[in-house]
Amino acid sequence: MTISGVKIVATVSIAFAVIFVIFGGFFDGYSLPSIIFLSLAGLIFGAIAAPLIEPKAFRYPTLWQISFATTGCLLLAGLLGAGVDGYLLAIALGIIIGFLAPYWVNYITGP
Repeated sequence: MTISGVKIVATVSIAFAVIFVIFGGFFDGYSLPSIIFLSLAGLIFGAIAAPLIEPKAFRYPTLWQISFATTGCLLLAGLLGAGVDGYLLAIALGIIIGFLAPYWVNYITGP
């Protein structure tokens, strides 16, 4: 990934985190756990969406999306207190979600 790719990931991820916190807070309230969860969701979603916004900045966009989708699923499993089977399911779902990201990211409108 180039320097422009890093800038794009940072910009898109931070923008999504702020948008998720602002608009998600309307529905969930602005408690500290809610803000942390919404900002993490925005950061992960922004990292998954970044290769679709600037595809030339990423050498392996599918691998990038799979790794961040899996990270997001593992964070969610951790927040839910899942067991070993929950973490294995999170890994499997993360791989599927990341691989199919070019198809579903265009249909997400935000919180």
